[in-house]
Amino acid sequence: MIHGLNNTYLYAAKKIITVCSNGTDNESFRGTGFFIQKDSGFFFVTNRHMVEPGYNDPKYKGYTLIEFNIESYESFDSNNRPTTLKSASLVNFSEFKFDQNEHNDVACIKDPRFVGGMTINAPIPYSMLATDDWISEKLSVCDSIAYPGFPDWYDRHNNTPIFRMGTIASDPRLNYSCFPGAPISSRIAYEGFSTGGASGSPVFAVQRGFRTGGSISASADFYREVKLIGINAGHFKDQIGHSGISYLYKSSVIHNIINAT
Repeated sequence: MIHGLNNTYLYAAKKIITVCSNGTDNESFRGTGFFIQKDSGFFFVTNRHMVEPGYNDPKYKGYTLIEFNIESYESFDSNNRPTTLKSASLVNFSEFKFDQNEHNDVACIKDPRFVGGMTINAPIPYSMLATDDWISEKLSVCDSIAYPGFPDWYDRHNNTPIFRMGTIASDPRLNYSCFPGAPISSRIAYEGFSTGGASGSPVFAVQRGFRTGGSISASADFYREVKLIGINAGHFKDQIGHSGISYLYKSSVIHNIINAT
């Protein structure tokens, strides 16, 4: 299968461990985030609910973020295998920015600073972020997506993320909601499994077709490059647990926050 992804994309996903407190009790959460590079600047992106625990869970109303740790491999050997794992504490986590539409579960921080420093590797180029026009014109239902992250089944021996796959389920040109009258957000539903720890995973639309040239020709829509189309955020439950329907927030939300920062 020609999908346009390789092992390097796996390491775009960074493990997050946060600690939140209500003044009496502390709670710890695991999630995922990723770096985006725009020109010489770096942005770190994750879900808003990883930064504000009470954002979508009433049980954690009154809790505030007191610690935000990121784990990332900082070096690779000659075969491009990860060799040096670094854990660092984000010191300016109070500077996370959110979208104007508060219902978009996305958080972004510009120029993240770490205790002891951190070498940022495998950032996603800003040019890889899909625009709304790209999503409307080139993304379709049943297209394949892939999202690296740290669900419960991540590789604990090597402390590395894993990829999961899915397919676009709702019309990507529209904003999905399964609850009549619910607030509108920039959301797409997909058939696939988002579970605890995968919150904040980058979601890629995989390559379709291949580049042509010379004696090989094809229709204009035969080839489509890999694009980051959004950020994974959660799933819906049914009577027996996971419904198999999950959702992501469109990359246009990330665009909005970065461009407003």
